[in-house]
Amino acid sequence: MVEELSGNMKKVYDVMVKIGATGEGKANGMEDIVRGAKIPKGAVANSINELMRKKVVERKKRPQNTA
Repeated sequence: MVEELSGNMKKVYDVMVKIGATGEGKANGMEDIVRGAKIPKGAVANSINELMRKKVVERKKRPQNTA
């Protein structure tokens, strides 16, 4: 599946692996990915959405404050 990625999606995925944003406890902000991939924030957001749609990555669900 990862071999089929191209362009910005591949850059974003490679940066996520490099900075360790692969495990649920190691999620990083999008800004870290933008800096590593050196592409605009909108392109990173689109690439992450496409990676999620292809089920290559999952979004970490953060606990909600119910106070």
